[in-house]
Amino acid sequence: MISRLIVITALALATATHAQTLNVVTGNVTAQYPATQTGEMTYSNGGQQLTIMGKTYTVGDIDQIYIDHTAVSDSTVTVSYNGASAAVTISGDIAKDITATVDGAHVNIVQGKGIDNGAGEVEYILSGTSNDGEFYMSGTYKATVQLAGLALTNASGSPVNIQDGKRIKLSVKKNTVNTLTDCANGSQKACLVIKGHAEFQGNGTLNIYGNTNHAIKASDYMTLKNCTLNVVAAVGDGIQANGYFQQKSGVISISNVGDDGIQVELDGDTPTGETDGHDDEDSGSIYIDGGTLTASVTATAAKCLKADGNVKVNSGTLTLKAAGDIDLTGTDDEGNIDPSYTAGIKTDAAFIHNGGTIDITVTGTAGRGVSANDIVTNGGTLTINNSGAGKQGTNDNYTAKCLKGENFSLNAGTITLTASGTGGKGILAGSGTKTSSGFRTTWSNVTGSFSMGNADDGTGPTLTINTTGTRLGTSSPRLAPGGGGFPGGGGNPWNPGGETTDNSSSAKAIKSIPPVYIYGGTTEISTATDGAEGLESKTGIDIEGGQHYMKCYDDCINSGGQIYFNGGTSVCYSFGNDAVDSNAGNAGAITIGNGAVFAYNTKGSPEEGLDCDNNSNIRITGTGIGISAGGVQSSASGTISNAQQGYAFTSSPSSYAKNTYYTLCDAAGNNLVTYSFEAAFSNKCSLLTATGMKSGTTYYVKSSTTAPTDAVTSWHGLYLGSSATGSTTVATIKAK
Repeated sequence: MISRLIVITALALATATHAQTLNVVTGNVTAQYPATQTGEMTYSNGGQQLTIMGKTYTVGDIDQIYIDHTAVSDSTVTVSYNGASAAVTISGDIAKDITATVDGAHVNIVQGKGIDNGAGEVEYILSGTSNDGEFYMSGTYKATVQLAGLALTNASGSPVNIQDGKRIKLSVKKNTVNTLTDCANGSQKACLVIKGHAEFQGNGTLNIYGNTNHAIKASDYMTLKNCTLNVVAAVGDGIQANGYFQQKSGVISISNVGDDGIQVELDGDTPTGETDGHDDEDSGSIYIDGGTLTASVTATAAKCLKADGNVKVNSGTLTLKAAGDIDLTGTDDEGNIDPSYTAGIKTDAAFIHNGGTIDITVTGTAGRGVSANDIVTNGGTLTINNSGAGKQGTNDNYTAKCLKGENFSLNAGTITLTASGTGGKGILAGSGTKTSSGFRTTWSNVTGSFSMGNADDGTGPTLTINTTGTRLGTSSPRLAPGGGGFPGGGGNPWNPGGETTDNSSSAKAIKSIPPVYIYGGTTEISTATDGAEGLESKTGIDIEGGQHYMKCYDDCINSGGQIYFNGGTSVCYSFGNDAVDSNAGNAGAITIGNGAVFAYNTKGSPEEGLDCDNNSNIRITGTGIGISAGGVQSSASGTISNAQQGYAFTSSPSSYAKNTYYTLCDAAGNNLVTYSFEAAFSNKCSLLTATGMKSGTTYYVKSSTTAPTDAVTSWHGLYLGSSATGSTTVATIKAK
């Protein structure tokens, strides 16, 4: 019967129109041969075998042959799922090189080597619904797998498992919603497994539930553009890839995962670094070049984005939320605790922000917003809110950081950091060996760097940091011999740096172990609690440009080394400690060059505006502006050696009022500088130096309740380049 049907079919095809198609059905697999392509169909083996376009059938295995007018697209395989069954249709030009096996709704396709030399790339089109189905494909040549309205659950493994090793385009068809779900407690690596280069594209939506391990596992690089990918849940990572990961556009949403949102590892042992067009790249990096990425993690030490290589954001919108706890179970090679933290972004290489918007929220214990060896910002908007609480260990304290890195280059962009957890810090830069001797702390083996702005043109980022967290642990200042005690701060010879008797951790806006170099940009810092400093460096601070404002409970600027104001405008207002404090203990501990510094303290003695243990340690090496007010140094009227312009130490006026504008002017009424304080306070000692001041010349401080309106620079109470003068003389001084 089949033989007669084949003969009749062959005769019919001889006179068929171009629109007719020969359909050969074996089980749930149909091969479709366009009439224009079939050519001669031959029998062999005594009529037991039939060969059509290179595909040989055993006649007894053929269930049906029929002719219809179905249009056939070359190099296509369609798989339609319908409950407990699935049907496979293969275009005739590739039928000889495609082996399809169907068991219920489980489809196994082997893509033969002849594809490489034949029709070219095959497109697999999957659609339909099954609660226990599978698409498994193996091969040796690149292919496209299109999801065209697929809802597929595998009750025993991965619903889609592609073992090809080449480039696989996963196309999510426009206006379709596709859902993949794997089984729980299985042995599969992921719900969607792609052994090869995974390129996600299309304009549809793909939802993935990973009930055993990861949601997506790509053995090589993974890219995504245009489509919407929702990792709805995963026991392991949302996405795990090797080589690199790149989002070009589209939408990615990752939530309810048991580990990291996106994790990228090296494919081999030797990283290539970023290559031109990412060709043959094995960097372990994450690239965000556009689109929208949302990731939320809650597991212990989980990261939203984790990479062996760089994390580079060039464009797009990222919203990352990290709520996992700290992991203190790991140890290093010497047996010491090696903590692991939850983080928005984690890499041991570089975090590079060139553009786009990044919003990170961290609530996990001692969590990090961004943790990297190198942190580089060249543009874009970065906002981090970190409320992670600190945790005290046996020998160490663990506190949250918005940005933690070895080397910082903040070149451009808008950066807003908020830390509200106990001991939380906006920025922690560098590392070193800390040695405590009595109440003195020194640092050796210092590594890392911190720079902000560009030395060439003075441009830079807009950096805003707000810390509100309280101290982690307790702190007690050292007392003078005999128990009399000086409760902290400068002016206490037994405790000149305010050292404490324990290993508590204070909240800080910026803490840098290596020297700090600021060349430009705009900084606004606020801290609110005991011990919370604004800008601290253990080794030195050099401000060369930009505009900087710090309002802090503790020191606005503190350094174990020298502090230079060589450019820019710095306003430092402390309401609980010194405004600027150098513990260098030598000449030049605080240097006023060609910059402008306005530093004051409203707490009262012994806290000062500029504290360097002795006024004689201040140096004036340029023609900048220096205004200090507050308590008194150990020498109230000291002398500055080799000052390049006139200056004066004075206790007049003895108090400063809020909403009052004080102008330093000469006898002719020329305005040298105008300044205004945010709060009223009693003044013990002021330093006044300004461009044009000459030794031996008399100057006046005049007050007014009207702010200057013609200042060239107006910055948080400091007015430069104004012609206004006050109406009431409150002090007469003679410059040294």
